[in-house]
Amino acid sequence: MDETRRAALRALLNPRSAAIVGASSTPGKLGHTIARNMIDRGFRGTLHAINPRESEILGLPVAKDLAALPEPVDLVVVAVPGDRVVPVIEQAVDRGAKGAIVVSAGFAEASPEGTANEARLREIAQRSGIALVGPNCQGVISVRGAVSAWFGPQPDQAGPGFFVSQSGGLAGTIVAWLNRREIGLFDTIVSTGNKCAIDEADLLAVCEDDDHIKFAMCYVEGFTEGRGRTFVEAARRLRQRNKPVIVLKGGRSPAGGRAASSHTGSLAGADRVFAAAMREAGVSLVEHIRDFINLGRLAAAQQPAPGNRVLILTNLGGPGVIAADLCEKADLVVPETPKALQDSLRGRVPRYCSTRNPIDLAGDPAPERYGAILGEVYGADAFDGILIIAAPLAGAVQIAKDIVSAHASAAVPTAVCWMTTDEAGMAASKILEVGGLPAYEMPEDAVAVLRAMLRSTAP
Repeated sequence: MDETRRAALRALLNPRSAAIVGASSTPGKLGHTIARNMIDRGFRGTLHAINPRESEILGLPVAKDLAALPEPVDLVVVAVPGDRVVPVIEQAVDRGAKGAIVVSAGFAEASPEGTANEARLREIAQRSGIALVGPNCQGVISVRGAVSAWFGPQPDQAGPGFFVSQSGGLAGTIVAWLNRREIGLFDTIVSTGNKCAIDEADLLAVCEDDDHIKFAMCYVEGFTEGRGRTFVEAARRLRQRNKPVIVLKGGRSPAGGRAASSHTGSLAGADRVFAAAMREAGVSLVEHIRDFINLGRLAAAQQPAPGNRVLILTNLGGPGVIAADLCEKADLVVPETPKALQDSLRGRVPRYCSTRNPIDLAGDPAPERYGAILGEVYGADAFDGILIIAAPLAGAVQIAKDIVSAHASAAVPTAVCWMTTDEAGMAASKILEVGGLPAYEMPEDAVAVLRAMLRSTAP
């Protein structure tokens, strides 16, 4: 990607000035919601409202069109009917705008006329270099840029992730889920919609040299011709920078492919080809929304690492056995604990506890054992990943603090399955989450994320 295009994308996500075409003083209209969100999220630059029929909108300066603005703007947000969008984008280009977000629908997903208008938008973007997101999208959120050109749920807490979603509805649903659990994952969210100009590959390129971004998540329904390979190359470059890329793809079945085509006008690629390309790029390809979110939570807090040797620490015999089975099925090895480490651990646990792997603390161990054992395990350098499965009857908060403390000085990917949901258990889960150890509900969740983090080094 050349520097001109990178500059346009940076202006899209961190503009010094913006105009909302179709801004409205009427609550419930998209133009009102977007203007309100931009104001409430503290946009730091100059913000204009464009509406030829209104003179006052939420205290913003109002102009009849972009040509009437006293100076050019970096970003134009378009929320007018689809058949009126092309002239607006032409005017935005004439006025020197570097980025545009078209939330309007009624394009390739709707009709032949809409398809023609979308082709016209694509031609304008290619000719001018304007970074155009959409059409038919939910918008863009950039926490650091104080941009909330968006009409869905907004994140209550920020994180180090970059989320690109072809479905605005899915993006909004995930944001709402994270808000309910007081989890912050994302610095930037882009709903690409029909992707007539800007797509996932472009946006991944923005992440490459951004030290604040630690991982990327992409929901994809399909690529336009030739862009799949560009995406693979962009994902590989991120992986080489030790930034995990997590992909959830819709349209992998015949029924899903039909739904994707009607949803955003995309054509889903052959599933086996797609999966092979993702493996080649070192991408974590998931099949479920739950895994998509869960892996993002771990990638936000921990760095990936090579290897497949996993140690399981638990006070629950059955879930420990199940976790070992799940690890083996996931091509993770659960080797016996080295004898020297077993001998060292023997002084820290009662004789009835197993130290072989899983390390089984049998029922309700003394709270201090977890931290002490983890200190030994992390220091032994005998395992590539650690899986903790716990449901303590007492001392949950102290156990959580000790686990966080032990992990703080280790560079070993660690997943926690916390199976206590009483008040103390929920408080402990929060301590773990804040401490960089997301607490998962079931062993299969923790195994899935650990498997991905241990396989996520770029080829």
